[in-house]
Amino acid sequence: MSKWIRKPNVFISRFNVDPARRDEFLTALEELCTHAEEWYDEGCHFAFQGWSRDPNQWVAIACWKSEEYLDRMRATDWFIDTQMRMLDCCTESMVMEQISGMDHDRSVFDRYPAGTSPVHTKSKSLDVIFI
Repeated sequence: MSKWIRKPNVFISRFNVDPARRDEFLTALEELCTHAEEWYDEGCHFAFQGWSRDPNQWVAIACWKSEEYLDRMRATDWFIDTQMRMLDCCTESMVMEQISGMDHDRSVFDRYPAGTSPVHTKSKSLDVIFI
């Protein structure tokens, strides 16, 4: 199987973590990863997590086999809870960029229009913003 992934879409998420709440953010993230492991094993082509040049910006990059599969995961109680807790540890809204695979249609941009995310739960004060 080729390592080139050109058909599905990819997302890049950026969380600007409050340094004073970094441990709390990482605790929520580890909970999310524990619950999501089987989901990722079954429905994800690849996933990456790391820190950007800014040491307080955490980044996730993933490519899912199906948007519908991802919708089902996003609807679980544990996903909603941990994602909100992660957002609560941030200094600004999480920014998510969708990228259309070069051999795929551009419907991902219709599904996720720029602006406040219709598929993520807002935290007490922060949204998820699609760019």
